[in-house]
Amino acid sequence: MRVTEEIAEEIYQVYSSGKRGIVLEMEQVLVWREIVSYLAERYFSDKAVVEVHYGKRQDNSFAPCFYQRCGKTLRLMAAADLENVTANSYLALGLEKMDEKKGLGMLLLESFSCCDSRSKEKAEIALLQLLTQQPAKEQAPLLLIMLDDIQKLSPYLFPYVHVIRGRKPGAEELLEEVQEVLKKLALPVESSISGAFEREMVSYLQGFWRHEVSYLFQRALRRYGQEAFDEDKRRVLETIREEKVKLLGQQGLLEWKSVKKTDMANMEVLSNYLKDSGRIMANLQEAVAEGNDVPKGILIMGLPGTGKSLFAQYAAAELKLPLIRLDMGRMMGSHVGDSERNLREAQRQAEEMAPCILWMDEIEKGFSGTGKGGREEGAGYLQRMLGGFLTWLQEKSSSCYVIATANSIQNLPAEFFRKGRFDECFYTFMPYEQELREILRVHLSKPERVHVMTKETEQAVDMLVQIATGSCRFMTGADVSALVSHTFRRLYLNYHECEEEEEEQERPNKKDYDKEHIGEVLLEEFKKIRVFSETNAVTIAEYYRGLRKNNFVRASKKGQNTNYDQTLDAFVLNTLKQEKQSQLPTT
Repeated sequence: MRVTEEIAEEIYQVYSSGKRGIVLEMEQVLVWREIVSYLAERYFSDKAVVEVHYGKRQDNSFAPCFYQRCGKTLRLMAAADLENVTANSYLALGLEKMDEKKGLGMLLLESFSCCDSRSKEKAEIALLQLLTQQPAKEQAPLLLIMLDDIQKLSPYLFPYVHVIRGRKPGAEELLEEVQEVLKKLALPVESSISGAFEREMVSYLQGFWRHEVSYLFQRALRRYGQEAFDEDKRRVLETIREEKVKLLGQQGLLEWKSVKKTDMANMEVLSNYLKDSGRIMANLQEAVAEGNDVPKGILIMGLPGTGKSLFAQYAAAELKLPLIRLDMGRMMGSHVGDSERNLREAQRQAEEMAPCILWMDEIEKGFSGTGKGGREEGAGYLQRMLGGFLTWLQEKSSSCYVIATANSIQNLPAEFFRKGRFDECFYTFMPYEQELREILRVHLSKPERVHVMTKETEQAVDMLVQIATGSCRFMTGADVSALVSHTFRRLYLNYHECEEEEEEQERPNKKDYDKEHIGEVLLEEFKKIRVFSETNAVTIAEYYRGLRKNNFVRASKKGQNTNYDQTLDAFVLNTLKQEKQSQLPTT
């Protein structure tokens, strides 16, 4: 059953149970029309169905007008007795007259929120009277109000109406629409599309209405021709992505992130866990039927530069899912209740786009006032946001997979780490020797740099790792990236400086020059750079101490060299000792 039919059935079920007034929060008029048509044909075919929405009156002014539904068409009703009524009371009087109409089955108010304040106030009073009076006949007409935002409804009407929120189509309904539209496009036989590609298109289409699929596919076809649906070029996904970027930009709460393939050299344990979750999500119905819970997501705690944000990119590419970023800063509103409402709306939008990955970066910045100190300072709205988020995370049943990242364990409340919130909590730390080696190789093996990967370069990398770990100059992945970048910058400058000085002499080409000098320049640049452990020693020590109090899983396999652990322990203890001494008062 389509979502529109499900909503229509829900409306009629509520109405037939005795609730006369129903408010449907729906942002798409086209979908509203489908719901009304279904209700009129299935349940009110023998009674009058009247709609009130803005239209042209006989004096060419725009005001709420009354339309009689005849099958799938609308006919403007004669309103001679209302011609002399002022615009301020037009809708209010109209509601009263429509309620008196014999044989009225359904009255639809589409332009309820479009009225000016005086007209709306009068209409609400009339509507309240209709909802609270005892109907003279057995079955009072259904009063259906359409709003794009439930906040526009006056609070005193809420006790007398039932609110139904519109929802977007799910994966199965979108897949059905995708297959129908592809048939209508009449693509060549050689352009046959696999089921896997259809499902990938559906994952991108989550968050759109069903009728928008045809537009998106036609747009892709006009831009790229047959390439749009080529499984290698996948141009149609680019078109959908661009439209979704615009959609999220209009809503202003979530951000669509482009996904690029990346290598994770130091998160083997976390990567394997993700792949296991991905297998369950790819066969979700079967897995749930066999007793599995829907994967909720993971929390990754780690020092800046240790690859947390990069892992969100890796996860989206690995699972072939859209990546949606939630910035907690965007949730904060200026009025009471805005922040909580924004977070709930962002969660709803993310679930509509499932299956997807919802990346919540630096989540501690959004809930940093919810610890013990925050309670003492009375940060009530932060507590409500935290409670709402954790409840949603624990109870959600959609395939919206959350990846939350945080830099500091001290700024997050203990509720975050309780079992049942996230599937698992991981931590990243300063890379072990082998991890450091792998990270260096990843950066040196990029297509534009891979020519330097020789035996001599491997020896230089080994030497650099030994110097770094032996001297407690612990590097993060960000440090390694900066080091390699500086190295290639220096190689470029050195090569062209030599070119200016020795124009007459024959010199090797640039790639041969890089191979010859990469090792020495890499070590020289390492001497110049200030790594994270030199600028943030206290942060590392406190983070290391905090991790020991919580049952977090390390994102990478432990190194084989126990000397590294001993060196790290000594570094942490020495740092904390020096920090304590520096805080003692001087005499």
